[in-house]
Amino acid sequence: MKSKRVSGFTLVELLVVIGIIALLISVLLPALSRAREQANMVKCASNLRQIGQAIAIYEANFAGTLPPSNFYVGLSIANGTQLPATPVNGYVHWSSLLFASTLGPQDPRFFSTSGWEMFQCPSLVNGGIPPANTYAGNNDAGLSNETSVTINGQPVVDMQAPRMSYMLNEALTPRSIFVAGFRGSTRPYVFVKAGSVSNSAGTIMATEMWGFQPIMEASSNVGGSAPVSNSRRPVSGISVSETKALGYTIPKADSAYVLPIPGEFGWAQIDDMHPDPSSYYSNNSPLTKPPDTTLDFIGRNHGVGKPMGNLAGSSQGGWDLRKSNFLYVDGHVETKHVSETVYPISQWGPKFYSLPPY
Repeated sequence: MKSKRVSGFTLVELLVVIGIIALLISVLLPALSRAREQANMVKCASNLRQIGQAIAIYEANFAGTLPPSNFYVGLSIANGTQLPATPVNGYVHWSSLLFASTLGPQDPRFFSTSGWEMFQCPSLVNGGIPPANTYAGNNDAGLSNETSVTINGQPVVDMQAPRMSYMLNEALTPRSIFVAGFRGSTRPYVFVKAGSVSNSAGTIMATEMWGFQPIMEASSNVGGSAPVSNSRRPVSGISVSETKALGYTIPKADSAYVLPIPGEFGWAQIDDMHPDPSSYYSNNSPLTKPPDTTLDFIGRNHGVGKPMGNLAGSSQGGWDLRKSNFLYVDGHVETKHVSETVYPISQWGPKFYSLPPY
């Protein structure tokens, strides 16, 4: 009798095939991760270019003036008094001034992320950080709305993109304080003409923030005890310690408006930043020492994994080497490490235009 041979894989052949597939996956996955991150980085840069174009339109509509970073809803100034004293009705944010200038407070479009994609970087979880006051279900864990006011049964929401990945340069964009003495200020902010900014191709207009909530939160301005989102916050290139070295004192890096008159800001050097802010702030929460410079708030969002190493011009090691995108006043965008914005020269402005006298 003839034997009948059954065709099929042997166990050895099957194991070989599985091994080859596993090898291919191990080779391809890093390449796919790099390709995905490259696409995210390009998308984030594209968003910044759109923001730059919108700022240019804003300038054309407002006699060449750059937009403010934020101010309180209902802002009024009369007889040297600024009202409201606290943001009980929320904030007006630059994102709404650029892309939703016709919308009023509590407009339904502030209750949905739809249509706000240009403010969402895909490298950040959920596309970015929520406003200080947002609709139910949009806040991050551990946060509460800054104000408890409701209107027609709805919580007050900020006039801001519901998810935010970008922030403006405070040296060019005023924020909230327009009368001396308001919130303890010595210098009120002023609006800045784009044409007054020297070296527009070398001065940063906007950049990406961290998608890491412990870095992007703050105490409430209306007296609440729970932390609130601080995604409205601008960034500047000044340093507390460098300002002190010039003989002047500011209590915190984000309190530039209390610099004594006359006074001079000290611009941050590379070692005024934390090499690895995400680890530092997560391991030191609540913070006993505030950051020396708000440049720590700039996201290091682009890079596969978390490459670490040393940087030229720094005496510190252990730098998070991931990069960010930066929009310049002339409208172009560059992808670089935040250290390159201060070393060898600062790109945050030759002076603090929004807080004269200089």
